Amino acid sequence: MTSPQYQPDFSVTNDLKDADLQQVSVGDFSSAKESVDRISIRGSTMISIFGGSYSEYLEHALVEQLRQAAIYREGAPIVITGTLLNNDFDGSGVSIGESNIAANFVVVKDGKQVYSKDHSIHHEWTSSFLGAVAIPNAQKNYPIAVQKLITEFLTDPEFISLAKS
Repeated sequence: MTSPQYQPDFSVTNDLKDADLQQVSVGDFSSAKESVDRISIRGSTMISIFGGSYSEYLEHALVEQLRQAAIYREGAPIVITGTLLNNDFDGSGVSIGESNIAANFVVVKDGKQVYSKDHSIHHEWTSSFLGAVAIPNAQKNYPIAVQKLITEFLTDPEFISLAKS
């Protein structure tokens, strides 16, 4: 099974548009360890739609979120990169599934690193004893967990201050 496509959070999109931010670009994201690129849901493997890499999933999700806010531009002087540190995804619970995702986001402005901070989220969703219910519920919640992580970063007042026009 593959990971679902990321869907931007439109409330964050509107907040970013209202913040009057400069154009930003996104560089490469990497994985801190091999295990962050492996997700198993009740014995079934969920593979990232981006070459099996969840750090690339995060990278592409961030680009999509920034595009929706109309602040993404390839080659902009503000470049965001990062490292996926943790990607724990557990759909084994009989009533609750949960995810803990963490990444270090780095911002370089005019060639100088001006930001490096770890962000993490905890996300829960309704699960089931039945695998036929639990597995699809877990699968559709991965992009929601990533959305929360991206929101955590993009709404950080320190990042907003750096990216202001």
